[in-house]
Amino acid sequence: MSTTTNDTGRYEIQSVDARGDSLCIGWSDGHESHYPALALRANCTCEQCGSYETALRELRLTDIPVDVEIAEAACHGRHLKVVWTPDQHESLFSMRWLRTICNSQAERERRRWRPKFWGKEIEAAPPSMDYQDCVDNELARLELLELIRDFGFAVLRNAPTDPDTTEDIAALVGPLRSSPHGTVHDVRYDPDPEFYANTCSEILPHSDQAYRHLPPSITCFHFIDAAASGGESTLTDAFRAGADIRQENPAAYELLGTTPVTFHRRFFRRDKDYRIRAPIMSLDDMGEIAGVRLLDRAIGPLDAPEDIVLPYYAALRLLLEKLYEPDNQALVPIATGEVLFFNNHRVLHGRRAFDPRSGRHMRSCNIELDEFNSSLRFLAGKHGHEGGDMVLPHGALS
Repeated sequence: MSTTTNDTGRYEIQSVDARGDSLCIGWSDGHESHYPALALRANCTCEQCGSYETALRELRLTDIPVDVEIAEAACHGRHLKVVWTPDQHESLFSMRWLRTICNSQAERERRRWRPKFWGKEIEAAPPSMDYQDCVDNELARLELLELIRDFGFAVLRNAPTDPDTTEDIAALVGPLRSSPHGTVHDVRYDPDPEFYANTCSEILPHSDQAYRHLPPSITCFHFIDAAASGGESTLTDAFRAGADIRQENPAAYELLGTTPVTFHRRFFRRDKDYRIRAPIMSLDDMGEIAGVRLLDRAIGPLDAPEDIVLPYYAALRLLLEKLYEPDNQALVPIATGEVLFFNNHRVLHGRRAFDPRSGRHMRSCNIELDEFNSSLRFLAGKHGHEGGDMVLPHGALS
């Protein structure tokens, strides 16, 4: 969503009712907000209290009197001034800030990001941007970030094919994440592969490195040389599949979101043994999907109560059947000189088999979700887009 924040009417205070232990504000658009006095006092950002945004803060919750109340509250320009009792401390809150922290159901829904679900139909017009536009224009770069946020992926067209440019291209969405395998991984056919990606076989929809405590977040595939025969990328919206299951079979959805499975990955050539117990779907406080990790070929025996085992496998089968449905998989051919960005905590990726003699060469690297969201919030705030303050999903936490 790239709407700019020019709706000043919703940020106009019409009435103020200070009730001692709470504050009621009536807004010019007819909305009413209620704030506990303690919650407002705890979020004072005056010079004495300090700012939670910078973490340069002196105020502690235990410093606030247990019996704190509002003695006075009145509008001063575009702010609301509050005087507290018993210590007579003064706070100044902007009208915009007060509206954006309102905890009514309507306001909480408004500031929550919602994914744009998709299936096979997105093949006709996958979200895409021009590389040079994103380099030259901050608004184009912001649009790229918003596409990745909303759809979970985007294609960057007309990018350089020089392998040395991969890191600079990926940095358009945030600083790169390093790993034990290096910052950038070259993906091409290897007759003696350590990674499945280095085969020429078809790869079914999956998440990368689901066996790690925090799997890679935003993934960048830079195509140096796309295969002339085969190798097309397949993408699947796991958030959509999960949302469908939530509607059709809430019990299965609950199992997938609460029951941990064990993901394994042993690298015999590197003396590495990774394991993590985590649910396939990570849910937020509203029960919505916030992240997915799914590498079914790395799932080991289920460690769960006996009465859960069979229902869990039934739920997992249901999810896999959804993900493998042709209508849920988009075939997105990526040409030489194009770049695929996708959210590994939402979009499962795969590929068609290809001719090992084709010279197919792709470079892969990753950006942490924290860094991607930081880039998005900074540019959205700078250019007045609402996305700067959206509540974004936390990803596939263990």
